[in-house]
Amino acid sequence: MAAVSKYFTAKNSSIAGGVLLALCILKQRRRGGKSSGYVDKAAKKDRAAVDYVFFLRISKILRIMVPRWFCKETGYLLFIAAMLVTRTYCDVWMIQNGTMIESAIIVRNNADFKNYLFKVCFVTVHFQFALVNNLLKLGLNELKLKFRERLTKHLYDEYLKGYTYYKMGNLDNRIANADQLLTQDVEKFCNSVVDLYSNLSKPLLDIGLYIFKLTSSIGAQGPSSMMAYLLISGLFLTRLRKPIGKMTVIEQRYEGEYRYVNSRLITNSEEIAFYNGNMREKQTIHSTFKKLVDHLHKFIFFRFSMGFVDSMVAKYMATVVGYLVVSRPFLNLSDPRHMNSTQAELMEDYYQSGRMLLSLAQALGRIVLAGRDMTRLSGFTMRITELRKVLKELNSGKYERTMVSHQNKESLGVERVTLVPGSGQIINVDHIIKFEHTPLATPNGDVLIKDLTFEVRSGTNVLVCGPNGCGKSSLFRVLGELWPLFGGQLTKPERGKLFYVPQRPYMPIGTLRDQVIYPDTYEEQKRKGISDQVLKEYLGNVQLGHILDREGTWDTVQDWMDVLSGGEKQRMAMARLFYHKPQFAILDECTSAVSVDVEDFIYSHCRTVGISLFTVSHRKSLWKHHEYYLHMDGRGNYDFKPITEETIEFGS
Repeated sequence: MAAVSKYFTAKNSSIAGGVLLALCILKQRRRGGKSSGYVDKAAKKDRAAVDYVFFLRISKILRIMVPRWFCKETGYLLFIAAMLVTRTYCDVWMIQNGTMIESAIIVRNNADFKNYLFKVCFVTVHFQFALVNNLLKLGLNELKLKFRERLTKHLYDEYLKGYTYYKMGNLDNRIANADQLLTQDVEKFCNSVVDLYSNLSKPLLDIGLYIFKLTSSIGAQGPSSMMAYLLISGLFLTRLRKPIGKMTVIEQRYEGEYRYVNSRLITNSEEIAFYNGNMREKQTIHSTFKKLVDHLHKFIFFRFSMGFVDSMVAKYMATVVGYLVVSRPFLNLSDPRHMNSTQAELMEDYYQSGRMLLSLAQALGRIVLAGRDMTRLSGFTMRITELRKVLKELNSGKYERTMVSHQNKESLGVERVTLVPGSGQIINVDHIIKFEHTPLATPNGDVLIKDLTFEVRSGTNVLVCGPNGCGKSSLFRVLGELWPLFGGQLTKPERGKLFYVPQRPYMPIGTLRDQVIYPDTYEEQKRKGISDQVLKEYLGNVQLGHILDREGTWDTVQDWMDVLSGGEKQRMAMARLFYHKPQFAILDECTSAVSVDVEDFIYSHCRTVGISLFTVSHRKSLWKHHEYYLHMDGRGNYDFKPITEETIEFGS
């Protein structure tokens, strides 16, 4: 015991502490692995770690950010490499010239001292240092921006292809917060890639140059020893750092959840205020934030522990190994290299070799520490890869969603139906909508109507009615191809020839003109040959001409969601319908805030311009504008019948 206490002196207690801390980290990881229980193969496959899968993932993403050999990104990569080489040579020049200055001071050679000092003070090396360092920063920042631009454009091309953005949030539940991934995670990934390139390139250049210089001065044994230490310490630290990738993934997930609950509060602030729900929302935000804080506390402590071990292994121990290596030629009295050297020559050679070896040790330490950044990068890489995988599958018609259990339905005697998303057939034909033995079901597996069959041709208006949850909105989502077809056959016009007008219309960011022509642009309006005078007539048809008179011009930009009242927004949506002139329009309670006389004129005008309607409304006054009604009872039954004088109208 006395021998042990004597060994742990103040001089080596920090090393012992580092070893003990590393053992504690390994022990914690083993405990975590045992307590985690069974882990399936998919979870193992999708882990975030620096391994073959990581390099395969990041290579695919890099091909997006650097699409070809001759592009701006390649130019920036070469530019940064050139600046790193230049800075390395500047460092070597400073080491050699600084050694000569110190040697001149030790031997009291005033002439050499002034000569070398003049070179340091008045030669343009300082100007070169300043220029090279700032050019390097410029290149790194530009490369980060170019990488982010490439990757963001690629992801948004996939995200906004068709209805993928809708499917990700409503049909597929693998990605919880797509906005977090598309913004913050992409930025952090690109910054991490560029920082890793810089942090690896400079030390690698330093190592190559210093090994070449040192081999010629102290032999190959010294650099070989340092490289062996790099390999051993790197493997040891990589083993300890494995949890960083997983912890990074969890951190970003919790950050996304915290951001989401805050955005919900802003989006639904009016409803929450009416309910006086501030305390309930506060509780939700605090609980979400607490999850994030608790995880960050664990992450910070783990990084503290790893930082201690990293500093011991990659910095201080590397310096000790460097001193051991550089001292061998000097302390070995039989070494022929210094048998006839003077004290000044020994000092000069030691300073030059020692500083180079110290710089080599520091470069090796930076390489080892770069593994920490690479492990964190593996977490971002996994999240970006997961996003790309989900986008690709959604664009190919495949989605994954946790289906509801059918146990309760079976116990009630309801027949269980096997549903296969996308098994139905969609045929695009103008001027007709026809359902043939089509099951109406939600993506979650709820069958609303087992077999839906009816046909509507242009010129026929249909009133869709029934209790809440019977399937009215589901029918329209299938018609709009937002939801997959689970069987049967659907004949309908192409997407652009169907138009949906919801109860709460969407007002885009932009001008007054944009509110009428959305989603068209001004250029598309001109290509269609529709003038602003025609747009004014559309506003007049829905009694919104006063808005153009009030704003004075079509190019006025406002926050139209706040500027327009509820009724004005619904009438603006109807003006948008007249602009697009589709074959069929789906009106989902879209005139609930409009007076009956204006509503009557709008429906009459739709018939005049040849727009066939599917209407959801509880107003009796609208029955006269329709020829058929589709009634769903909410229990799987429906009626599709013509409206006659004997038809009992229901509604308000």
